[in-house]
Amino acid sequence: MATLTPVPVRLPKDKAPTQNNVRDIIGTFLTKEWPSVDPETLTVSYHASFANAHCPVERPRPAAGTPTEPLKVFIKFHNDTGGSLEIFKPLAPTKHEEALLCYEYGRTGLGAKVYGFFKTQDGTLGRIDEFLDARNMAPEDVEDSVIRADVAKALATFHVLDMSLEKKAVESYYEAVINGLRKYHKMDKLKALGKEGGITIDQLVDYDFGGRLRNVTDKLESIGGKTGWCIHDIQFMNVMVKNDPKEGESKVTLIDFEFVMQNYRAFDIGGHFMQKMFKWFDEESRIAACRKYTEEEKRHFCDEYAREWNKVTGDSDTGDQVFLESEYGYLLAITFDIHNMLCFMDEQDDKDPLNLLGLNKLFDEFVDQYAKLNLEDL
Repeated sequence: MATLTPVPVRLPKDKAPTQNNVRDIIGTFLTKEWPSVDPETLTVSYHASFANAHCPVERPRPAAGTPTEPLKVFIKFHNDTGGSLEIFKPLAPTKHEEALLCYEYGRTGLGAKVYGFFKTQDGTLGRIDEFLDARNMAPEDVEDSVIRADVAKALATFHVLDMSLEKKAVESYYEAVINGLRKYHKMDKLKALGKEGGITIDQLVDYDFGGRLRNVTDKLESIGGKTGWCIHDIQFMNVMVKNDPKEGESKVTLIDFEFVMQNYRAFDIGGHFMQKMFKWFDEESRIAACRKYTEEEKRHFCDEYAREWNKVTGDSDTGDQVFLESEYGYLLAITFDIHNMLCFMDEQDDKDPLNLLGLNKLFDEFVDQYAKLNLEDL
């Protein structure tokens, strides 16, 4: 089980672990070979972000014999983000619940195994996972019909997964995010940061996302939009494409469940279509140099999703119904990203022009999709 285990490690002030730190953390859970590894021989790659940090760790292959424990593992460190993302705290999993969710997902064979959930002496929480022989999904991957179908099936399976998490009302999420969006509506500080970064975002800041988001959820409710366990942060870096999948095995694995909560399934489906256009951690542009999902590709995805959903649930959904829901889910996902980026701007005084251009692209997509669906008449 993913129970919280204290480890005899104190991280440095900057929270970047030393080679000794990672050896001792891993050795607490993988006790046969890892404790005796020379820390100087470890390859450690530490990457920090606003919300979390992660660290692949690899040890050399033993000179003799076959290793009985993995040579490479993945450590995730949880940072205390604070700030306005606290609005999701009552809804999203705690770090312990997230670890348990990952453990449960790993046991299905669909995700990475969880070796341990730990707390360091300085109070940092973290998790040791199986290192996946996989890469982050790229926009061009979903132009491959096999990979596209596997993503659809993976989402359908995840949305109806039997989890130990408490199911909280979908409406609670929309109350939180709409209140969050209202906080940033017409905020002068955000406009000033945009101007300092050389990119005007005045129209976006003055746009009433909250009111329009309510129209979207009303419409989804009226067409019978179904709900499930949604990932929310469905960017392509959170879908891994396996380098050498076994025969009959899915080519993809879903990761990063810190925002898993109940929502319309359309959120993740439409969000997946939208995220094809973005590469949020690219150093040259947050906007991917690729074409959008075509309608034909979307419908193929939705057909595969409906087939898998029906297989697991016994429902009789159609691809057409899933596609219709996804058209509104596209808007749900955009507002999540816009809220979180505005939160980051406000908290960190961010004025990176690449982020600002990405924000404006999200805004354009929202306005175009909202008009396409004729939601102004509601």
